[in-house]
Amino acid sequence: MIVIKNEKTNKEFWFLTNEFELSVKEISDYYKKRWDIEVFFRFMKQELTLSHLVSLNKNRIEVMLYMTMIASMLLLIYKKANNLGYKTAKIHMGMELRDMITAILIVFAGGDPDKVFKT
Repeated sequence: MIVIKNEKTNKEFWFLTNEFELSVKEISDYYKKRWDIEVFFRFMKQELTLSHLVSLNKNRIEVMLYMTMIASMLLLIYKKANNLGYKTAKIHMGMELRDMITAILIVFAGGDPDKVFKT
């Protein structure tokens, strides 16, 4: 068992480990990195509604994670550009993407999107 004290908050963190070859600093760093990963997955599940990984294949998981990160970055850019809250930006961006995709499909089908979207 190791105890790590956060100098800023004066809190103690207790860890059980079977890594006897590592220093306390190394173990602390590993737990910090692991916590960052946990926070990232919580963000993906709660904010991006990622319920589960579709595949167990390493390459497919990497592609899915990269796509999720790109989508979240685009969403944050949209949020900042439109001065919106996160959930509002997510809804508005989804509606705008849906309308843009619909307009593209209408054009490819030989139609006029202006007849469908009246502004």
